[in-house]
Amino acid sequence: MSGPIGRRRVVYDCNMFVQAAAFDAGPAGACFRLIEKGSVELFVSKPILAEVRRVLGYTDVLRISPSLTTERIAAFVQRITFRATLVRRVPHILDYPRDPDDEPYIDLAAAVAADYLVTRDKDLLSLMTGHSSICREFRQKTRPLAVVDPVAFLEEVAIG
Repeated sequence: MSGPIGRRRVVYDCNMFVQAAAFDAGPAGACFRLIEKGSVELFVSKPILAEVRRVLGYTDVLRISPSLTTERIAAFVQRITFRATLVRRVPHILDYPRDPDDEPYIDLAAAVAADYLVTRDKDLLSLMTGHSSICREFRQKTRPLAVVDPVAFLEEVAIG
């Protein structure tokens, strides 16, 4: 269920949003520029957007970069809501007791038949290689979804 040839269907987790907002020149920023170029289609849900807004307001997050101003964050979130495809109803497909906060990303990726879930979160990345019953269930329910870090994703997009 991929989009036009060459256009990947992606879900970015919260840390990708934070890194892109804080460090536009880094790998996460490059991943977001792919959306603006039309190379990828980003999917979001209301719970994900709410988490992004909440996390970008945390004092500790604001301290990671002097560029994280109220104006920049507002413009970044507006840019995402304009460019991303909002999915209003996302069925729950997997309980992930190791990190329940990751469930909205897993559920969204499955609901939209995403090609990639891009993250630096080790719990999410381990779903691709882990041997637990949860990892096996995840791979069965989301195949052919790949969970990759932003550097690997940028390499995949460059190859394809």
